[in-house]
Amino acid sequence: MNNLTLTCKDSGDFKPHPEGIHPAVCVDVMDLGLVETDFQGVKKLVNKVKVVFETEMKTTDGSDSTVAKSFTASLHPKSNLAGFLSKWRGRPVAPGESIELQKLIGACCTLVISHQKSLSGKTYASIDAVSKPTKKVTPSGAYDPAAARKRYADWKAKQSAAPSAPAPSAPVASPMAAPQPAPAAPAEAPFDNSDDVPF
Repeated sequence: MNNLTLTCKDSGDFKPHPEGIHPAVCVDVMDLGLVETDFQGVKKLVNKVKVVFETEMKTTDGSDSTVAKSFTASLHPKSNLAGFLSKWRGRPVAPGESIELQKLIGACCTLVISHQKSLSGKTYASIDAVSKPTKKVTPSGAYDPAAARKRYADWKAKQSAAPSAPAPSAPVASPMAAPQPAPAAPAEAPFDNSDDVPF
């Protein structure tokens, strides 16, 4: 039998979004469907959504930087999503209030981003806080919602094909259709933060 030698390679040229306080605009809200979570040793399937933002920072190849945060799809007063949206728009989510998540797309905000280490030792960008916008950020149009959904669907397919992955006991919700890109505001339009964000 021939010797088989494997080399562990790093993640290549990937650089996480820079740390700091960054003006941003929401460019996508993805329905991740049912995702297995592990809280204090208890595993369960919960509906998750991912909110994707674009900032004015550029990657090493000159493209626009994006950063995302995933949430359980719940507006319960104690949920992370309700708290995040409340800080984003500057007022709490009221009991009984409904929010159409697609309305987040195109809305500006201010993000506080830090670098964290994953269990595998890789550095990733974490959105630690959000607040009302202080600057208008226009989507570049470079983010492709359809491509993001395809990457996620491919990843889910690989996960479900893995021998160690348990067969789902319930059908997994399919990701929501890719939204249209957020409309670009005229470059000369002044930013007015006197109005609440549109959700």
